[in-house]
Amino acid sequence: MEIKKIICILTLIFSNTYAFAQFKLQKTSEFSIKSLNSVEIVDYDPIKKQYIAFEKGEKDFVVLLLDEKGDILKRKELQGQGPGEINTAMNFLGFGEGGNIWVITTHQLLIYDRNLELKESKKFALRNPFLTFFNSPAPVYFYKGNGKENLVFATYPSRTARFMSVKSFDNQSLIELFDMKSGKEYYLAPISERPIYKHLDISIKAMYKPLFTMNKKKDQLLVTSTFDDEITVIDLQTSKTISKIKINHGDFGSFKKFPISRENLSSSGINSLTSQNSTLLHLDGGMIVLDYFKEIPKNTFEAKIKEDKYYRHSFDPNYHRIIIFDEEKQLSKDLEIPHGQIKIAMPNNSILVKLINPDEEEDFVRYGVYQITK
Repeated sequence: MEIKKIICILTLIFSNTYAFAQFKLQKTSEFSIKSLNSVEIVDYDPIKKQYIAFEKGEKDFVVLLLDEKGDILKRKELQGQGPGEINTAMNFLGFGEGGNIWVITTHQLLIYDRNLELKESKKFALRNPFLTFFNSPAPVYFYKGNGKENLVFATYPSRTARFMSVKSFDNQSLIELFDMKSGKEYYLAPISERPIYKHLDISIKAMYKPLFTMNKKKDQLLVTSTFDDEITVIDLQTSKTISKIKINHGDFGSFKKFPISRENLSSSGINSLTSQNSTLLHLDGGMIVLDYFKEIPKNTFEAKIKEDKYYRHSFDPNYHRIIIFDEEKQLSKDLEIPHGQIKIAMPNNSILVKLINPDEEEDFVRYGVYQITK
């Protein structure tokens, strides 16, 4: 009788872990941006139905304001030495308080109106400023306490290789926040508390990157890393961990040997062939989306790089999968994504995807909005 009870309990545990609901991605809209340069959308204002983006081209720090049809409302180059201009790095770009446009650099918060005219500049001093290039997501920020006097923000973007110069992971944390009131940094999500910590070798420090996003309604930070199998939910007001969500990847084949080191991870020359977590998004309905890419076989990679010397499987949608979670558990198995790159969360449990035509170069940039439904 006892054996039957044990078998029944194990069956229930197994079912709760692996019997995931079926989800699908349904395209609800598509738009094009007339530009010969790559346009990277980083934030969306659901009230005015406008996007903020930057160009990847010959000039740095070119910011675009777009309507929901992709028409350019305002385009301005912010590079320079004058007031409201940038000469270091545009670490963050997006919509901030009051519908203004925020840019966070290595040493100042720049606040612009919708015409990209400077309204205000706030300086700060970081002990270890980090310059990022071609990675300018929306700011991750909140106000500590009940008022709007104590602004706190992340100092570097998600998926930043910030551990390249460290000699050990022992005293490092995934998240660095800056408190404008105190003028000091503080840290969350110590690496020593990650499930994979004991398996990490310092040789992968350039590949081990924090991934994080924010639940703005609840002032919660969702944190993982490129190699992690857990999403941690942290209350930003108290800095306490609320929950830990286990990730069950469908095909995270890089981690067949321990320790997790360069020697044990698949590669071809200087190119990594490993699987990695790539993007973490929080949707307005409470769902969490994790985008990761699978490991690529060495012979497949070497065949592709002969055709295109710039090929990287991390940019190939065929190797990307997404997994859906709520704020406590995993809800889905791996889902294939449209042929493109997942960019930002959108209203109505939707995501914005930069669409890519693998067969031809286009003289415009296409985006599609996909709703996640059961």
